[in-house]
Amino acid sequence: MKLPFKVTAVSPSDPAQVGDTNFLAHCTGANRSMAFDELLPGIGQAVERFVLPYIGPEIYNALCNYFDAPTDETEDKDTALRLLQHTVAYYTAYHVMPERNGFISSMGMVQNTPQGGSVPMPQWAYKELRWNVLENADSYLDLLLAHLEKMVAEGVPFFDTWKDSETYKVTGSAYFRQTSDMERYLNTQGSRRAFLSLIKYFREVEEELIAPILCTDLSEELAEQLAENDLSEENKALLPYIRKAVANLGLLAAIPHHRLVIDGDGFRVVSQTDQFDERRNQTNPVHAKAIADLSQTAERKGNKALSDLQNLLNAN
Repeated sequence: MKLPFKVTAVSPSDPAQVGDTNFLAHCTGANRSMAFDELLPGIGQAVERFVLPYIGPEIYNALCNYFDAPTDETEDKDTALRLLQHTVAYYTAYHVMPERNGFISSMGMVQNTPQGGSVPMPQWAYKELRWNVLENADSYLDLLLAHLEKMVAEGVPFFDTWKDSETYKVTGSAYFRQTSDMERYLNTQGSRRAFLSLIKYFREVEEELIAPILCTDLSEELAEQLAENDLSEENKALLPYIRKAVANLGLLAAIPHHRLVIDGDGFRVVSQTDQFDERRNQTNPVHAKAIADLSQTAERKGNKALSDLQNLLNAN
């Protein structure tokens, strides 16, 4: 597997250390004296587990090739590569942290003991650090996905690799193709990860609630016009009601199955946990109340949009 990190020092140690590579430029908390070979398995595993499911191997390999041999350098490519490196570095740190505290021996699992001036990290500090590392990883993945979507929207040829990939094409529903379509109705802070995790529930609402209201002919007409980006004036009037209903009722259906964190004036879908607190919707009473309010608001808005859609159809 290609990796977005390599030895960059003019006179590296033997064996090479993390400080001899560009990994340290993307995860500043890493120990520069750690042998780079010890970190390599964790990097590859983090890519496979956390990154490839969202961006796919095509654009990942294209960016790694660009890293190895930059050609036709542009700011757009450099930004994508930098965000990929940030993302992989922090997911690697999250992935390897538990394993660096212990290892498997002939006697089973044993704990590493500190040498020299090091002392074991208190559990509360370890817990907080791992959560912060995960938040950084998720945030950089969201920034990377947002940049890739922007490049596709602007028609930048290098990113056709992603636009043409199965990872990009299989996502979406009848009425939501891009993260920006959803963001008009749900404030997920531009997160494509949230979009991908919610889209299954959007499809269910479209099939079970929207299709029976529109009936076959109008459903097919809308789908065709949306695909061709050529909506009639009448269907332009319908689309906001449909999307508002689908987004809110889809969110309502998804909430029990997701790890949500209320953040600012919106919410985030958390990909994993720190494996101490579950950090699900019911973990904290105050947070659980906020999630309950979010559910009630989604249900109210979704049902109103359905009613408004039916009224608009009846009136015309």
